[in-house]
Amino acid sequence: MAKVKDKKNIVDESKQQDLSREVEKTVESNEAVTSQASDSSADTAKTDSSVDEKKKKRKRLFAGRRINVPLIIYILLLIISVVIVSNYGGAFSYVLFFAVLLYLPVSYGCIIVSYLTLMIYQDLDTRLLYKNKTEKYKLIMENVGFLPTGGIRFFHDESTAFKDEFVNTTFRLMPTSKKEIETEILCKYAGNYEAGVLRVELRDVFGIFKFRYNVKSVLRVSVLPTVTSVAYEEISKILSTGFYQKSVFQLDKLEDFPGNDTRKYAPGDPLNSVHWKNYARSGKLLVRLPERTDSDMVSLVLLPYGKDEKEQKMIKRDYFLEILVSVAWYFAEQKKPLLIYYYNSGVKTFLVDGPESFQTLYIEELGRLYSELTPKMQESLMEEASGRSVTILLKEEDGSLCLM
Repeated sequence: MAKVKDKKNIVDESKQQDLSREVEKTVESNEAVTSQASDSSADTAKTDSSVDEKKKKRKRLFAGRRINVPLIIYILLLIISVVIVSNYGGAFSYVLFFAVLLYLPVSYGCIIVSYLTLMIYQDLDTRLLYKNKTEKYKLIMENVGFLPTGGIRFFHDESTAFKDEFVNTTFRLMPTSKKEIETEILCKYAGNYEAGVLRVELRDVFGIFKFRYNVKSVLRVSVLPTVTSVAYEEISKILSTGFYQKSVFQLDKLEDFPGNDTRKYAPGDPLNSVHWKNYARSGKLLVRLPERTDSDMVSLVLLPYGKDEKEQKMIKRDYFLEILVSVAWYFAEQKKPLLIYYYNSGVKTFLVDGPESFQTLYIEELGRLYSELTPKMQESLMEEASGRSVTILLKEEDGSLCLM
């Protein structure tokens, strides 16, 4: 009996070994299949990417090379009229031939006259706009000539949008007539740039000629960014580093040494900072601002970047200004000083230490803070700000905040 049991155990062990071998084989085969599938998927991904690249190249090659159907029809008509004149002759064939032949120079001459006699005016209630907020806009087109002007179309950039998309409409003006369009304009990006209608296109009757030119009366606007808390988390991390904790000035530190500068009293100001002598003399409540040394202030160095294409540059500038305003409001809200370094015909500074100075920065000074920098300008800017206890760099190139 013991021998039989031993034989059974041996058989069972051999069976288990065979099963384990089979399982290993299946696992290996599955791994091989998955690796082949991954390789095939990688190959397909490569082929898809190569196909996409080819499509993009084709689009680049044929961008702006649309087939001019009216021109093809005109050439066919010209060929037919030449064939009719050469084979049949007669008054009708000659009239047809000269009508087709003279159409191009006559149409071109009419477009030149329209260019000289078409006047375009555009106006806004204010040139200081807010991002993504609509403002009233007026466009006036006037034909001061003696010939009708047709095929008038308008074009604008991606930075601008209109409530009524009249840019998709083709207009026609009779001699000495004008047309007014009143709508609302919306600017999508913050910064200083040209908004509204930027280009005008004139066409002949059949659309063979298209003459496009820039508008002379361009609207130069300053678009203010939205005040958000987008930089709060990042600036808090920078200010909570060990380097900042060792500095003399801290955001949570009360200052007990009032200086000579004053401002209007605001609810929440400590009573020991009120200028009581001035109150007894004039009856006005003023608050004495604390004395600060330059080393006590946090400084922010602005590093604009202007080497991108127009649309990409506007997107980066929009984010750059949003970060700048967010950082400035972070300090102004707590009534703590932030010294901003920027370059504009030399190294300049602006102090933000409360809501009033922030309002001045936001409304009046913001458009002057981002002049394009050369390497020498950037070097002098960094040298000027290097003596501060905490210096933060704001880079437009990648929209980052970092310690100097």
